[in-house]
Amino acid sequence: MYVSGEIQIVPIGPDVSFTRYIAKVKTILDASGLQHTMHDSGTNFQGDFALVARVAEECMQSVMDNGAPRVLCYLKLGARTDKEYAKELPAAEKVKNYLDQQQQDR
Repeated sequence: MYVSGEIQIVPIGPDVSFTRYIAKVKTILDASGLQHTMHDSGTNFQGDFALVARVAEECMQSVMDNGAPRVLCYLKLGARTDKEYAKELPAAEKVKNYLDQQQQDR
């Protein structure tokens, strides 16, 4: 099943900075083959559900392997049958195109 969604990894422990944890998560996402876009509060993605599940597990494990005693993972998923995600423009691009068109129509 092809899904789209968002993942947020939250290391819990004595460190104040998440940088070293999230840097490793980024390398896992980059190597995974998932189409993804990282932002300040998580990462949006599209891909096969089984791959998403494996990547989420790898990300969580890497945070703990890197010294965090606990990790939270918030995972939001969506699937649909009326359209193919891979052929859809990302929502942000659709909104930009719409606004551009509105400007041209003025």
